[in-house]
Amino acid sequence: MTIESARKWLVLGSLIVTGTHFIFFLIAPAVGYPIEYEHSIRLLQISTPVFLGYLGAASRFVFQRHKATDQVVISNPLLGTLIRGPFIVFGLASIAALCAFGYSNRLNAPPGVGMSVDTLATAVTTALGLLAVTTNVAVSALFGGEDRNKEAGGSQND
Repeated sequence: MTIESARKWLVLGSLIVTGTHFIFFLIAPAVGYPIEYEHSIRLLQISTPVFLGYLGAASRFVFQRHKATDQVVISNPLLGTLIRGPFIVFGLASIAALCAFGYSNRLNAPPGVGMSVDTLATAVTTALGLLAVTTNVAVSALFGGEDRNKEAGGSQND
């Protein structure tokens, strides 16, 4: 994986996850998914800040000045796995948690066996924690131009 493809993957992944979460959590209560808007919005508040942070870092990177010496050099075959893997695990864990919540809280489910909203929130938060701990370092290295400029003795206004 190249540096540019890693950046593109992080941006596209963040946009896809953010858009999917917005659509699901805003529509789910209206179409019969067993969650109330109050809880749905709470889950949206938990999941979106991480991805918005990644998109903010990417946006800042795109609109700042670059010098040839500012380019990140990463030559490790694990780069692709560390970029794609956390998004895939987060997506699968989120889908599993949402399916389990929906199924265990369906209309004809036995009383008292459904997953609670707090348990769903914990599952989403845990999956998000895995994503954040692995991806934040990559986002910083791939989009954090300001720190490299300071280390090189330059400034943002060069």
